[in-house]
Amino acid sequence: MAGSRQKKIVGSTVYTIAGGLLMNGVLQAVVYPLLNRHMGSEPLGELLFIMGVLGILAPSVGQALNTSRLVVRRSSDVSNGDYNTLLLVCGAIGGVITLIICRSSFDHVGAAAATFALLMFMIFRYYGDVEYRLSLHYEKYFVYYAVLTAGYLAGFALYYLTGIWFFIFLTGECAALIYLALTGSVFKDFLVRSRAFKTAARRGSFLMFSYIITNLTLNIDRLALKFLIDDLAVTRYYVASLLGKTLFLLVTPVNTIIISFLTKRKKELDRKEYLLFVGAGGAAAAFFFIAIEIAAPIFLKIFYPNLLESVQPILATVNLSQILGLYSAYLFIVVLTFTEEKWQMILQIGHLILITVLVMLMTGSGSIKGFAGAVLAANTIRVIAVALFGFVMNGRRKTAV
Repeated sequence: MAGSRQKKIVGSTVYTIAGGLLMNGVLQAVVYPLLNRHMGSEPLGELLFIMGVLGILAPSVGQALNTSRLVVRRSSDVSNGDYNTLLLVCGAIGGVITLIICRSSFDHVGAAAATFALLMFMIFRYYGDVEYRLSLHYEKYFVYYAVLTAGYLAGFALYYLTGIWFFIFLTGECAALIYLALTGSVFKDFLVRSRAFKTAARRGSFLMFSYIITNLTLNIDRLALKFLIDDLAVTRYYVASLLGKTLFLLVTPVNTIIISFLTKRKKELDRKEYLLFVGAGGAAAAFFFIAIEIAAPIFLKIFYPNLLESVQPILATVNLSQILGLYSAYLFIVVLTFTEEKWQMILQIGHLILITVLVMLMTGSGSIKGFAGAVLAANTIRVIAVALFGFVMNGRRKTAV
């Protein structure tokens, strides 16, 4: 029985990582490098800024409600309509926020409309893979992201024909959602709510705000560097952090597998098991840092040769800060299985305040090195804080998720 369960976990992990590798491999090795060559580094920086804002809001709503549904199912009989309603309401609010933040990047109404539509599609796509997390059918999870990837490639062809980069992402998101609507069930009875709607909204809200803070810190480079320096600085830091952020996106699905299986078992983690998870995560982080230090210069020389020399001085600092960010996100997921969602939000708020203060102090007069150092310092402190918090809270083990 245990062997069968372990085999299922390994299989789920393989399918999940394969889906992430396929999607992000195409984006990072095909789409963005070609955009860099076709658009130029500075216009790419503006594109990255808009996608960075979407990268804060879309997963903050979609992934938060996705994860919340997994956790809430333990105690409440929620419905599809509960979460679809929350997705629509929160998406509309997020759309208004996006248009305000990005208004200087829109030269016509069409760009604003495309941005709003893209945000809504991304929110539902991030939420949509809960279909496979609820059923543990991770082979279908892989197909979901394969369809998304194929849509990106089809959209890139449309970009070449029209010069409108929004088509790349709109086509991919639409393709994934159409596949889910045809083969899944999470969009059935779309707005039929249950008696547990208030519980779903309350529990989801805590995670949503926590995810907003997480994704804001993850994408703070695109916002801060645009406003403190310029669009070219956005592109330079993005390129330097590319492999680290790709790892972050790949490990996030693995985190969802961890919480899927840990929330399905009745027994909570004891302190010994928690320390094993902490140690395993730390060992993985060390391995990834060494690997990324070797791979990053090679990757950049192949795909971004025009930017390699300018990002070389900050490469090690950026790579280490990305790996530490990845490690702390993993720790948060483990801690979430035996604590209330509010604690994650409180810790994330503290980290956001810390990183904001450090960025403002260390970026100074347009220093991208100072910005990189600020992010590294903040992520180091976050890893230590989350690990210690989990150790203390696990010792109490009185609060049920």
